[in-house]
Amino acid sequence: MFLVSKDFLETSHGQLGCINCHGGENLPTQEDAHATMNPYPSQDVNGICAQCHGGVTETYQFSLHHNIKGMENGLMAFSNMDSMPDSPAHAEVFDKNCFSCHATCGDCHVSRPKSYTGGLLSQHDFFKTPPMEETCYGCHGARNAGEYMGEVGFSGDVHFELGADCMDCHTIDNFHGTGEEYATMWEQPLPSCLDCHEDQAPGNSDNEFHNVHGDLLSCQVCHAQANNNCFECHVNYNEDQTALKSSSQTKLMFKIGLNPNPTPERPYKYVTLRHIPTVKDTFEAVDDNMLPNYDSKSNWKYSPTHNIQKHTFQNESCESCHNNDRIFLNEDDLIESDSKANWNLIAPRP
Repeated sequence: MFLVSKDFLETSHGQLGCINCHGGENLPTQEDAHATMNPYPSQDVNGICAQCHGGVTETYQFSLHHNIKGMENGLMAFSNMDSMPDSPAHAEVFDKNCFSCHATCGDCHVSRPKSYTGGLLSQHDFFKTPPMEETCYGCHGARNAGEYMGEVGFSGDVHFELGADCMDCHTIDNFHGTGEEYATMWEQPLPSCLDCHEDQAPGNSDNEFHNVHGDLLSCQVCHAQANNNCFECHVNYNEDQTALKSSSQTKLMFKIGLNPNPTPERPYKYVTLRHIPTVKDTFEAVDDNMLPNYDSKSNWKYSPTHNIQKHTFQNESCESCHNNDRIFLNEDDLIESDSKANWNLIAPRP
């Protein structure tokens, strides 16, 4: 009864029976019964889940959680290849390292992500709304989810402290997809602070600081805290060459810089930045010169830091920001292994 509770047997999923989802045979010995069993039946997005939840799986196949196109396109942007099939070496990196972040239906609704701890959430119970602390945190704990919950950094997010979870801001489309394939997370519809705080929009706010700064600043510039930054990532094969394990260094920092990609949705001149761990020789264990475009793409990136507070050290006064060189990205912050494109993000002091 460790894997399946008596209560589960009365649920819609429980009444299907083990074999309907997992396969196997109704035979008396464990070895024979499990010989053809599939421990991860939701791995195939068009498989067993699609039989009852076809509307969800139809859009989920295009979701970034499923196809992780954001990671694929991020890798290829540093290369000089048009697509993954053009380079067996990049495909190997993606399959043996990056693709471990791929999520199935089961990774959220019945078990923890395999890249985290794995295992069932609560025997075999299915959760319509997955528990944030064990699912979202399992994959995003080192950055946004960890910062949001106060597990990474100085303190958590005020919205978390008030009882909000990820799903209160992120609509179901951010998880199940819209049916459209997006190249990066920034292309999909994302929540905005103004969704709930419309009365604080520049020009309409009773807070003069909001009106004065207008669209010059992202909300996080004034209201976020230090975030987790990663440096010097290198991958190496495991013993049997079936996977590539990565390691990097981390550091809590708060840096403001120029917006690397202004868009109508995010037109700000100044944004919070986060350092990603990629360096030019990150994948040298696989092949030489894997990232020939490295210096044309910054490895300081726009950061939607998830640790918002109304009052922060940088918004205590005008001088806390305007006369505070430590919080702006500058030449001294750039290290030898950084991309040369980072120089374009160094901000003139406001």
